[in-house]
Amino acid sequence: MKLANKQLSRPAQSWVRRVERIYQPKVGYHSELRDWVQQVILEAETNKDFKKKGQFLSLLKDLNVV
Repeated sequence: MKLANKQLSRPAQSWVRRVERIYQPKVGYHSELRDWVQQVILEAETNKDFKKKGQFLSLLKDLNVV
C-alpha cells in the first residue's frame, strides 16, 4: 500500500503511515517454518516415511497453536 513518488498533503501522509503500520503483513519466521514443515510432510508422504510424517505433523500442530 506504499505510495511512491506522490506528493500528498500532511494529513494524507499521516493517514497513509498509520494504515501501513496497522496493516503490515504478518509474515515472518513462524509462517516460513510452518511452510517448510508442510513441505517436509508432503515429502515424507511421497517417500512413505510414516514415522517422519507423524513427527512433523505433531510439530505442525504445535506451530498452529502458537
